[in-house]
Amino acid sequence: MSEPGKPPVLAQVAPRYLAGGGDPRWVTAPLQQAFRWRAAHLPLSPVVRLTSRDHQTELLLNPSPDEHWWTLCHTGADNDGKAWTMRFGARTPAEIIAAAADALTTPAAVSPTDPLQVLEQPSWHRSILDHRAYSPDEFVTVSRHSLGAVHIKVTAFDGPWSSEPTDRTAWQAYFSDHTPPHLVTAVLAGLSSPEPLLRDEKEMATFLRYSVGIARERVPAQQAEDALWARIDRLTASRTGQPLPPQPPGGPLPHRTR
Repeated sequence: MSEPGKPPVLAQVAPRYLAGGGDPRWVTAPLQQAFRWRAAHLPLSPVVRLTSRDHQTELLLNPSPDEHWWTLCHTGADNDGKAWTMRFGARTPAEIIAAAADALTTPAAVSPTDPLQVLEQPSWHRSILDHRAYSPDEFVTVSRHSLGAVHIKVTAFDGPWSSEPTDRTAWQAYFSDHTPPHLVTAVLAGLSSPEPLLRDEKEMATFLRYSVGIARERVPAQQAEDALWARIDRLTASRTGQPLPPQPPGGPLPHRTR
């Protein structure tokens, strides 16, 4: 807890892929506030389900210890009938997942056919033969399969006494065949960005703290809140002049029942 009279502060954590989950509103708030996705979950439920206005895309946040926490899926109705799914583990930084949501809800930018090209950076290692890329610290492995599916695996040190990365997994993500390349490219660009993420050190998993660098200078927690709302305002402004997709007849989606 913060000392009495002192405003709460956050740490600047890098590499960002080991910063932990962070604030889920970074993903959910813009979809609701800027793009008017509809809540389709039970009130007060730990499960969050948001559906696009055309009912073609769904975001599910399901805090289950045995499943991926985040799922973004599409029916394929406007993708030549090719449905796709993106799944992210619990400790995937929300800012990285938000990159996919941004790419989905804003006009598609020109992106390479092979999303791994975005990882062709001096510090990353790319293996063309086996369609893989590795982060400089080798904590991240990105694999692309022949039909387009992508697997991301992020590991970390087991403890301060370890000299090599262990097999302890921090998080994983899976993108199915037919996932639009510009969405995958956006995630990989967010994954490989050198910019640190703001986190409360006390809320980070202990084993992650052994594998990250934390800047000495702390940042007021209010700065993270301001950045969230600035993000929402920016996305709302980018939508100005672009009408929202029409909502299908029938009104709100019914709540799911067990």
